[in-house]
Amino acid sequence: MGYWALNDADYTGLRKDLLKEKGSTLQQEFIAAAKSNSTFIAQIDQRIGLEKTGEPFKLLAEPLSEGEYKALPLTMEQQLFAQWAGIMPAQASEETFWGYVTLEHIRQGRIESGYLAANGGDNGEERIDKALSDADVKSTDGVIRTILRRLGGLPERGRRSLYVDCPFARAWWRGYVAQQVCEETGAAHGKVAKVLGFTPTYWEKLIVLIVSRNAVLGDSKVRSALIWALSEWVEDDSKQTLFQSKTIQRISRQIGIRCAWQELGAFEARDLKQMIEQDFLPDLRAG
Repeated sequence: MGYWALNDADYTGLRKDLLKEKGSTLQQEFIAAAKSNSTFIAQIDQRIGLEKTGEPFKLLAEPLSEGEYKALPLTMEQQLFAQWAGIMPAQASEETFWGYVTLEHIRQGRIESGYLAANGGDNGEERIDKALSDADVKSTDGVIRTILRRLGGLPERGRRSLYVDCPFARAWWRGYVAQQVCEETGAAHGKVAKVLGFTPTYWEKLIVLIVSRNAVLGDSKVRSALIWALSEWVEDDSKQTLFQSKTIQRISRQIGIRCAWQELGAFEARDLKQMIEQDFLPDLRAG
């Protein structure tokens, strides 16, 4: 079963036009429209059609605050994935799908369009107002890019954007990976979820290693064993070096070297976990 999505050609065309010129009239009009749900939806509906293949999507029942939307609490991420578990990974990898999901939440008042402009500790509507009042081309372009990233990921930023920048997509993918790890290994779900959400940069490095073309961690059994091994130290303060971006990159390189001469996917998850602990993690724990 699939769900509706935005028309790909329309969506790509809008992004292309918005990114063509920093501080353009189109950019200014677009971010001004984002201050109101109705004007933002009208702006989008003028440019983007829907691909109504499959079914409409089931939205969250309750509205989210801006803080919740920017950084969904772990319990809320888990509830979201449970409600949306029927999404297939192929569709969950599409910017057009998550763009539709985000827009429908705006259309039905579950989130405010201004939330899309929020960045770091900056309020979305205030950031829009500042960019418009300052008439600064760099600020205006920055707000545009943030809105597009939150909406459904910005492929112009790289393939990772959907999994990292779009809150709804990020929550679903964390839930999906956590479920897969636990099903394949029997690891404690709470600890696995903590690994995946340890820090935003850690999640970004990890998911890139999973979804990139020819990714070392593309084999689900290998990544499940690695995340299982890491989960056993996630609550140990003395092992926090394991949860640095440079560490996960180093572990990935070591696994890649081993994969060049040994088929790791042939091993059972428990054996892989033991191999990872013995061959790849001890020196890191000591360091």
